[in-house]
Amino acid sequence: MAPLRLAFLTATMMTGPKNAVETRLSKNVLADNDNMMQSAAAVTIKPMDSSSGKETDAFKEATPSLAAPSNKGGGSGPIHFCFIVHGHQGKPTDLSYLHRAIKDKANQHGGFAVTKSSEMCIVGRNSSSRNDDMAASRNYDNRANQEKDINQASAEGIINGESKGSTVVVHNAACNEGITHDGVEKGAERLANEMLEVIRGEIEQRTQNHEQDVTISIVGNSLGGLYARFAVAKIDELLFASDEDGTKDVPHYILDDNIRLHFNVFCSTVSPHLGCADRTYIPIPRFAEIVIAKGLGETGRDLFRVNDLIKTMATSPRFTRPLALFRKRIAYANAYGTDFVVPGSTAAFLDGNSDSLHYFDADFESGRDEETQSMPQTADRVCPASEKGLFVATCYTPRMSLGNPVESSGNELEVMSKTLDSLGWTKVFVDIREAIPISTKLPRISNPSLNACPIRKLSSNRKAVTSKDLCSAISSGRSSRISLPFGHNAICAFERGSFRTAFNKGGRPVVDSLAINLVEDISMWTQND
Repeated sequence: MAPLRLAFLTATMMTGPKNAVETRLSKNVLADNDNMMQSAAAVTIKPMDSSSGKETDAFKEATPSLAAPSNKGGGSGPIHFCFIVHGHQGKPTDLSYLHRAIKDKANQHGGFAVTKSSEMCIVGRNSSSRNDDMAASRNYDNRANQEKDINQASAEGIINGESKGSTVVVHNAACNEGITHDGVEKGAERLANEMLEVIRGEIEQRTQNHEQDVTISIVGNSLGGLYARFAVAKIDELLFASDEDGTKDVPHYILDDNIRLHFNVFCSTVSPHLGCADRTYIPIPRFAEIVIAKGLGETGRDLFRVNDLIKTMATSPRFTRPLALFRKRIAYANAYGTDFVVPGSTAAFLDGNSDSLHYFDADFESGRDEETQSMPQTADRVCPASEKGLFVATCYTPRMSLGNPVESSGNELEVMSKTLDSLGWTKVFVDIREAIPISTKLPRISNPSLNACPIRKLSSNRKAVTSKDLCSAISSGRSSRISLPFGHNAICAFERGSFRTAFNKGGRPVVDSLAINLVEDISMWTQND
């Protein structure tokens, strides 16, 4: 992980604000509004008791008073929230391009009544995003002109009929800006609070009393993927009273008596799902990992598995059961040694000892479970990343019963890898080398087999491969191009300052493709899910 910045926290943070969500959102969203600042000061969001895992008064006492009263319009159908979560030492604006791409693709999709940024989102308050909201509003006003095309697409199964009156709300989480050093659990607690507060704020804008269906989709980048997985478990604990054995399966949660909350799509981009221990770009001895971990604070201890948090998150039903409730789980990983921070083996939770099967997209029918087979067909879509040669393979792991024990040789990483695989994932492997400015093509070798992409070579002669096969393939150093391992920020089109924004611009086709597929997946939600 990148080294910690010295003296990053402000004096206000150092003295201990009342709570992270109140301070961060008040600073970023309402700095220009004294009256709303007074309202924000009255909000107190109390954290959950981490030792007992029980609800304090976190969500009962929270009110949506931070939401600015604007844009009360919306569709009559469900509200689809998409939360974007930044990584270590990150800012919500780092993923501004992803925010814009999701809104653009949702507008182009044609199946939603309204597409907007949340009222609390700092990214949504810049001029370009506001213009997007105006375009979405015009799209809604002219809905009658589009109704014929939408109805036809719905009849053909291209657009889910239930999505036509729905709203898409995109929000970049701000609660962890400047405070990513204090551990995954604390960051996740702040994120869970912010997510539910945003939902409450948007629902209040509708000034309605009837029951409202709400879906949650998440895109977690890097450390943000771990925050998101833990936050999902926090929400589950707070809103869902499970049976004594903890295995009760529910179609939705109830928030504030009238909000039916459903998990929809979970997506991570280059997130260290297996941690960083034994998964560093250059192998280092364990004592060196521990030294680095201590320098990164409690978050470093989590990532380098000095404690058991990463293992628990991968294997305990407390975390796997809520994650399994999402309709779809997607993981993006960089291949071929292009990610110094989070190598592909941990981003795609692959292990050299695991025989967990991964099916290539064209040959996955034999590995689909009943839930996956019944999903509607979607329209053929142009994939910008595939056109640029940036996607090398998409693999799927079939969903298994959560009650079945995972067979392993006893290796800890193998157990973690297999347990996560058993939830059923779509894994997208990205060759970002073409998008990195500092890269060089090597002379072609006369033997074509030596120039072949290792993953494509696997897919050309097998219907399915094991986790250990993929782990070896994506780590292969054999290629026709060499580049520096700067793919971690390029894959998400990271934006911060003119230089880094331009440097990572090559990853925008990946983000565009992610947004297209994400919007399509969100639109396929139905009340039966």
